[in-house]
Amino acid sequence: MISNEPLQTATNTRNYLPTGTQPLYNKIPGQQGAKISVKAANLKAQATATDQGQTYFRGYRVAQTSDGKFYMKVVSFDKTYRGWIYIGTTNPTTDSSHVTEGVNPVQTFKTQAPSAVITDTTFYFTTPKASTLTYTAPDWTQYKVGRNLNATTAYVNDALKVTQMGTKQNNRDGNATYYYVTDTAHPQVNGWVKASAVTTVKPNFNY
Repeated sequence: MISNEPLQTATNTRNYLPTGTQPLYNKIPGQQGAKISVKAANLKAQATATDQGQTYFRGYRVAQTSDGKFYMKVVSFDKTYRGWIYIGTTNPTTDSSHVTEGVNPVQTFKTQAPSAVITDTTFYFTTPKASTLTYTAPDWTQYKVGRNLNATTAYVNDALKVTQMGTKQNNRDGNATYYYVTDTAHPQVNGWVKASAVTTVKPNFNY
């Protein structure tokens, strides 16, 4: 073993999908007890999954073995998978996209400027439920970045304005559209919400 160190690059540059050509190991190959924990064929299905984003991988360590190979330690966003995967012979410590095997770097969410029609419109939350929560980042687009609110019940009658919008990528959640909403009355509400979870019709809930 030549090196084994944490990745220090920006976290949003360390999101990946497996290629299905390399397996996942419980330990770095060459270490005592190292073995395949997930076969490559099983990982291949992750690349085309249509979940909300739970199957994305986050890379967080990289090791170089004495034969010049690099292995990255990854964990799936839902923590179902965790282990080491071969990524090629290029060191990714300064550029997380420098991987040629095992995983592909991906963009999980793409932002765009909302139209004037959207920014000029007042929105409201739909019936309070799990999907109407606001998020620091859209759910399952970044590892361990989640809810901004645990409930929106107290804010269902608040007027909301959209300042940003974007879509999930790689067919996750049907490439759903999200809005970043701001709430002048209760700024703690500010965050990302699925576009389908807001409406232009003012509700009249009494909670």
